[in-house]
Amino acid sequence: MPSQSEKINKLEKDILLIKKDIEIIKSNHLKHIEQDLGMIKKVMWSVGFLVFSNLLALIITQIK
Repeated sequence: MPSQSEKINKLEKDILLIKKDIEIIKSNHLKHIEQDLGMIKKVMWSVGFLVFSNLLALIITQIK
């Protein structure tokens, strides 16, 4: 059976690994997620503009 100090050492190692994983997520993955969301926003604005311009073109042709 592991002693109390061995359990504490294992917990400290686990905490250090968790801290490292959190730092990697904060510094790397969040940046990529932010870039992906920026690209999605650009695509959504482009699609919205195209739909709006087609709607205007349809309204103009219906008025004439």
